[in-house]
Amino acid sequence: MTSTHPGVTAGAALVLGGGAMAALLGVGPGLVERHLVPLLGAGASDAAVETLFVVAIFGTIAALAILGGTLSGVRTLAAGGAPARNAGIGGAIGLGGIGIAISYAAIAGVVRSGEGSGAVLALLAGALVVLLQVAAEELYFRGLLQPVVARAWGNGAAIGLVSVLFALLHLLGGALSPVSLINLVLGGVLFGWLAARSGGIAAPIAAHFAWNGSEQLIFGLDPNPGVGPFGSVLDLDLAGAARWGGSAEGLNASVGMMIALLVVLVPLLIAARPTPEVARA
Repeated sequence: MTSTHPGVTAGAALVLGGGAMAALLGVGPGLVERHLVPLLGAGASDAAVETLFVVAIFGTIAALAILGGTLSGVRTLAAGGAPARNAGIGGAIGLGGIGIAISYAAIAGVVRSGEGSGAVLALLAGALVVLLQVAAEELYFRGLLQPVVARAWGNGAAIGLVSVLFALLHLLGGALSPVSLINLVLGGVLFGWLAARSGGIAAPIAAHFAWNGSEQLIFGLDPNPGVGPFGSVLDLDLAGAARWGGSAEGLNASVGMMIALLVVLVPLLIAARPTPEVARA
């Protein structure tokens, strides 16, 4: 495949990669529920079932990403330069973004506070499950598809196209509102920018994990209302206007999340632009 014209390879990667992910997300959960969940027994906990789903579905996604990288000559597992430093930056960006979004929700008056219910071991197990999920997504979208497309059409086009695909495929996961899709595109741009800027997946994985992990396991905002199967340190529910998070999609479908993503993303993009002197050089 490496001898094929880069444009053909990029187009095929988007079509085949998107199709394979759509097929997996469309039929995979049903197959897991019918054939694997019964193996856990009738008394299996919600946490055990969730772990099985994530390992089966997202483990397959990670394997497909690595296989695709081997076939296309892309180093899917490349962490990038200074991975520890970039992971720290990515994690700080993720935590900062979710913090800004929660602040807007609080200002809008939709945050309702409750007590958390997560045991330490359950929270640690949940963190590993979230890490597997976000790592698989980043391997697939930013580790495989984005570099393949970038070889043909450059980083800007690759980040944009892969971010749109990333958002559209989340329709299969229940992201239905237009605001959710816009937020997913913006999140994809953020993770894609981190991958392109650092040269690998350590930074976007850290940012994605910090955002999703804290949303689920620290603040208890996903699902809304209530907490997930692994519990949460806090239990913040959002009740009120859907545009500020008071819907089943919670913060992810809120204008506050959109503002937070723009607050984080726009300065990064502006800072990354070369000065006129550097551009002329």
